[in-house]
Amino acid sequence: MNIPAPGQETAAARRPEEEAPPLTRRLRRFGLFAHLPARAMADIVAAIRVLECPPGTWLWRRGDPSLQVLFIERGLASTSRRAREEVDRTYGLYGPGDSMGLHAVWAGMRYPTDAQVLNNPLTALCLETPALVRCAERLPELSGPLMVEVGHFTESFIRKIDIVSAGSIHRRMAALLAMLIERHGVSTGDNAACLPYKLTLAQIGGIADARIETVARVLSQWKKQGWLAVDSEGFHILELDRLHALTGD
Repeated sequence: MNIPAPGQETAAARRPEEEAPPLTRRLRRFGLFAHLPARAMADIVAAIRVLECPPGTWLWRRGDPSLQVLFIERGLASTSRRAREEVDRTYGLYGPGDSMGLHAVWAGMRYPTDAQVLNNPLTALCLETPALVRCAERLPELSGPLMVEVGHFTESFIRKIDIVSAGSIHRRMAALLAMLIERHGVSTGDNAACLPYKLTLAQIGGIADARIETVARVLSQWKKQGWLAVDSEGFHILELDRLHALTGD
């Protein structure tokens, strides 16, 4: 399933005028829009669509024209490419507060990866490419924040490098969980936190560069040690110090 094309009327893409007052507040949560003056925000809000995508939705496929930038409010999405051995390699994870697609638009290129919603529903604010270009041309206030946002694309690859270069599979998986907890976790105690998202064994393996069987074995070990629990609500880290000890932090 793909996201609605620009101009399509669906239940998931509501008209801007129906969302205008709350949209301004919602956009302010993203660094790109946090300090724009009201005049500039009015132009942006007029061009925004709200997308609500179920798990598994393809946001775009590699080689598609870069038609929109997404600003994620809820849920997780990944960017990946299929390797020659027919294995999906994940290059980035994006969650609340992140943008997706801006680098391709900025570089004037087609999307270089597939992008897909993971195992929880995703809500995103969608700004179509022509509208973004027009706003950038008219609003000099956007130039600085745009450069910062484009830089976040590089950060996502650095995070991926940090994970796959962490060492053993235990350290790679620990680095992945620690990164997700830091960015999207919810504190449940002085030494505990929850990642309120579901990830499959294959998805973890695609990020940590490991076989499904290996991922299952490591998770099982951690559960038996008593500091990790996994249920329908997500990953519960019951002893954060144990996780950080594995990463070497």
